[in-house]
Amino acid sequence: MKVNVRVESNLRIKNLFEPPFYIDLSEDEADLKGLLKNLKRLYPYMRFIESEEMGDDLRHVYLNGVSHFTFPEGLNKKVKEGDTVLVEAYMDPLAGG
Repeated sequence: MKVNVRVESNLRIKNLFEPPFYIDLSEDEADLKGLLKNLKRLYPYMRFIESEEMGDDLRHVYLNGVSHFTFPEGLNKKVKEGDTVLVEAYMDPLAGG
């Protein structure tokens, strides 16, 4: 059985990464970590997850508006059908002259 989750982000890259979209997770990957692993497979140029931890390109991961840092299980927090996950990317300031 699959779990369908809505993915949102503050980052959009035209024709490459254009949230919001939906992703299906198998039952054994139906947690925040599994979602990030799926995103890494779909978008390998983004560092969504590294060494089983939140990747360097992310600042926060929210499940239904609640930061993953508030959950005792962290990225192992289970997701359910219809949940919304916001992956907030860290964007370095651009300098110019």
